[in-house]
Amino acid sequence: MLEHRADQLKPLPSVIRKFLVLDPRRVEFRIRGFDLAEKSHEERLESIGKTFLRGYNLILSARSLAAFEQAMAEEPALLRGFFVEGGAMGSALVDSIPFRRPMLGKFRERFEERFPLLVNAGTGLAMSKLSWREKAIVGALDPFYRWMAYDGMGYHNVYFQQEKTLNSPKRILEGYASRAYDQGVGRGIWFVSGADIDKAAALAGSMTADRQADIWSGIGLASCYAGPADEKVFIDGYRLAGPSGEWFAQGIGFACSARMSDQSMPETICAAIRTLWDMEPEALAALVEQLRQDNVTRTRSDRPRYEAWRHSVAAAFTQNIAGRRLSDAKGIPFPPEGEREAVPSETRSQST
Repeated sequence: MLEHRADQLKPLPSVIRKFLVLDPRRVEFRIRGFDLAEKSHEERLESIGKTFLRGYNLILSARSLAAFEQAMAEEPALLRGFFVEGGAMGSALVDSIPFRRPMLGKFRERFEERFPLLVNAGTGLAMSKLSWREKAIVGALDPFYRWMAYDGMGYHNVYFQQEKTLNSPKRILEGYASRAYDQGVGRGIWFVSGADIDKAAALAGSMTADRQADIWSGIGLASCYAGPADEKVFIDGYRLAGPSGEWFAQGIGFACSARMSDQSMPETICAAIRTLWDMEPEALAALVEQLRQDNVTRTRSDRPRYEAWRHSVAAAFTQNIAGRRLSDAKGIPFPPEGEREAVPSETRSQST
């Protein structure tokens, strides 16, 4: 009985809900003004946006987490993470309404183990609208993954405020939060470019040099998790990223781990991962998870443990001897050690 009660949610009153429900048409390319892409690319990216909004809208009226989870299970496996991401955004938004029982904690407990990146990123989309609740939202998140909330904020701002965000030459926020924000900017760039790696590279290249590594990390994550992508996209992305290529690969590593965790890896992505990383997706996901565990338990003061995890994955890629042999076979231009761009240090240290 206690478990049953803990599962229950109190839907928002209809008079409030009607102001918060979002129209699925707002994610269509013609409405957003995104670059027109191949039809299959547009359909994939629009389906992701609409799935996200279904999750968001449902959590506003759901009477239980079980009902939300059942609806999630009815979505195609490829899209379930985005449904949960939308639910996380809605949960964080509901918690901002006075005299409501907290929902985000329950939602995290139910879905974070399977969808850690998506749950935390989803809260960041809400944070973009609720900047006055930033401390409360971030404080309610897992200390390790909380930086994904700032990633979600960056993604939101590119997706919904494209010109304003991409025309700004400077970072926003302070400390490592600004770095995580730019990783989300990279994810957003993948969407507004219509999943075209050349267009994404051009947008990334318009940003200042100190932002490139983080932006390319986000492009890598989105190209792998959201897609559509294949071997050519991964090879071209690595080449176009130049000195930031290892961070593009790191983002792919994170997305591979996420896809293996929620058991939704497309075969085209499996083949692309084998080509770039020269590893089976299962092996790469296991490596990324092991490096995460290593950094969760490690005490650091120089950088957040989440960032240390990113560094570990990027280093694993560059140190992959088999990958270097692959460079000769596939023509992938791995930059020499001395030409790799170091990740810029934070203006002030923030650790978890």
